[in-house]
Amino acid sequence: MAAHNSSFSDKLIWSQVFIAVGRKKRGQGWKTTTADEITWTGRFEDLPIVVVSTVRLTGGNMDHFVRNSGARIGAHDWTLAGGHYIDLRVLSKVALDDSQLQRLGQLAATEDDRPITVRRWKERLSDAITVKK
Repeated sequence: MAAHNSSFSDKLIWSQVFIAVGRKKRGQGWKTTTADEITWTGRFEDLPIVVVSTVRLTGGNMDHFVRNSGARIGAHDWTLAGGHYIDLRVLSKVALDDSQLQRLGQLAATEDDRPITVRRWKERLSDAITVKK
């Protein structure tokens, strides 16, 4: 499904465009809480793309080192200092420009209210685009 017309894309939600094709846990698990990493496939603006979403801590991992392991994040407990955000890594045959990445992030925001960053596959996390809602 294409999502390039702004009036059309305003009506779309993430799950109408993307299908989850994989899920795994990332992280060590012995000292830090593992993070869900979900792989999605779909067509965005007439391009077939793969998106990998990862939940990350806003303030780094320091909370994991100063709290005992019994007091860390539960399955649905998002209360650590600093909060969380969603990092989206995008893989496509044709590189998406910054405005496309922004629109992709806005589409993701239709189903998650945490802050979202979007980046091309090989870009560093520090080069990610912060999604404007």
